Amino acid sequence: MAKVRVLRHISRIDQERRNQHGWWVRIQRQGEKIHRFFSDKAHGGKGMALDEAKRHRDALLLLYPKPEYGNMFNRASSRNTSGRAGVHRTISRKRGRVYEVWQAGWVLPDGKHVNRKFHFSPDGTSERDAKRKAIRARAEGLAMIEKMRRAKKTKRTTVKQAGKKPTHRMATKKRR
Repeated sequence: MAKVRVLRHISRIDQERRNQHGWWVRIQRQGEKIHRFFSDKAHGGKGMALDEAKRHRDALLLLYPKPEYGNMFNRASSRNTSGRAGVHRTISRKRGRVYEVWQAGWVLPDGKHVNRKFHFSPDGTSERDAKRKAIRARAEGLAMIEKMRRAKKTKRTTVKQAGKKPTHRMATKKRR
């Protein structure tokens, strides 16, 4: 089930044993966790507490906007053994067979996840070559994303500079 966007970063807390009922607002930016609890009792009921939690969440999102890029997939992890973000060694299963692979992954601006796998085996491609291919694929994928961002940014500035006046006759007519 998809998360309801209206309650993004807001969770409902109902703990009978502690007599705690309210809404919890949580966001995390650059490793910093920001949270606050909005009690039903202190804010005049469940609905009013939710309204206050939404206002607080919206204010936090203005203060701490989500980064356009540079998300968790582009940062090095302590668990990463390849030395490169987005590239890791894993096992792939296909048609009952198990393969060892180096996998490169990235996320496109529209949210689609892209993965490329490079197989290696003792009698075929070496592990070093597979790793090198995965690193190259990740670099090419990130370059493609950057190219898409630049094109989007250029398109926005071109529209702004054009003066935003409609050029088509139908756009200038009033609707009846």
